[in-house]
Amino acid sequence: MRASRAILVLAGALALGVPACRDGAPGRDGPPQSRRSGEAARETYRPPADGVLTPSQVESFIEVRERTVRLLASPVKASPPDTGDGISGATEARATEMKAARDLSVPVDEHLWVRERVLEAEAAALTAKLNEDVLALLDRTLASLRQRRAEAPDEASRQILDEQIASFGAEAARVRREAEEKEPPAIRANLRVTAPYRARISAIADEMAQLRRAAALATPVPPAR
Repeated sequence: MRASRAILVLAGALALGVPACRDGAPGRDGPPQSRRSGEAARETYRPPADGVLTPSQVESFIEVRERTVRLLASPVKASPPDTGDGISGATEARATEMKAARDLSVPVDEHLWVRERVLEAEAAALTAKLNEDVLALLDRTLASLRQRRAEAPDEASRQILDEQIASFGAEAARVRREAEEKEPPAIRANLRVTAPYRARISAIADEMAQLRRAAALATPVPPAR
């Protein structure tokens, strides 16, 4: 569904902790520069022209995410930079994920690119499942309405049911058309690559969401002025 895709991508982004925008696109020209003293320079990563993931990239992505979870769950954490405005749970999670990538010697640019491709594949899989569930519900509803029409006691009741059948039938046709629309080749390929890892990817995303919620609940609320 085109209308649903934007919502699903946003929901997926929140679930995976993907920032809406980031500094430095993969494959940028010029030497990497350190943002501040003591910070290792980011390695430049040039993604493949076909935009297709490899199994080893997905496995590396999962390792970084698993280490991120361990770091976030650790009672001993590095203090976040003092910006004067505090730091949000999402910002801390993103910073921790970048640290996890560096700890595992995974180029940050490559990890960010892989994460975006994983997000696209997960959103596509979620959309396909949603379409499947919606069509099943609509088919059950139409079957029930047709049965009720066959048993309707008068013409007025049958007319109302005919209108409902037409409405639900049109919706089912629309969803079916959208479900038959093909994803771009790269996303279809990445769906196949990520399929064996989908349960682990989802489980890690759930763990990170739980840790962020727990951190938000533990954060003291400043008194009102």
